[in-house]
Amino acid sequence: MLHSHVTIVTLFLVFLLFKTVLLIANKKELLAKVRNLKMIDPILGTLMLITGGYLLSLYGWSAPAYLWIKLIVVLLVIPIGIVAFKKENKMMAILALLLTFGIYGVSEAGGFPTDEEGNAQEVNIEVEKQVELTADIDVLKTGKELYLAECKKCHGVDGKKGLFKSPDLSQTKLNLSEKVAWIKQGKGVMPSYEGKLSEEEIIAVAAYLDELK
Repeated sequence: MLHSHVTIVTLFLVFLLFKTVLLIANKKELLAKVRNLKMIDPILGTLMLITGGYLLSLYGWSAPAYLWIKLIVVLLVIPIGIVAFKKENKMMAILALLLTFGIYGVSEAGGFPTDEEGNAQEVNIEVEKQVELTADIDVLKTGKELYLAECKKCHGVDGKKGLFKSPDLSQTKLNLSEKVAWIKQGKGVMPSYEGKLSEEEIIAVAAYLDELK
């Protein structure tokens, strides 16, 4: 479903870009012919809302503000675009285009930090000293419970679900410090868990991820 959503957003963006270029270039005759294809905009807009709404529903009310803002922007883009080309208003067309680029960026966002990104982060040296915790049965039990409660819906029980472009956790090469930093800071549509989970709980989850390999 995520791939379908991104594809629909891409098509909407390309079509909007094409019409905006025609409007700015004053190609009114060609623009009028394109506008005669009246069903393309509402169809793409509706599909964008349906697929985006479905993905948002998988998150539930716990979805990050990031995704709610995206939904609001989609609801704004469609009428702005319709009015812009009906009145041949270039500024409104450009605004709709910029907002759609923003939606596209959100659709493409997400994923696990790469090693380069991880190296760019400040690594918590103290966490490395707690690697021995990974062998602690109680820590792993706590980590599993928290993982199933907080992470399963996107990553799946085995870490391979891939919802919202979430990575295959069974294949990660990140060390414990990098996993802890990732869980604390969040990434893309994944929220930050710093403040939501304690330091010990975050470390427990990071330690448990090795059990998915």
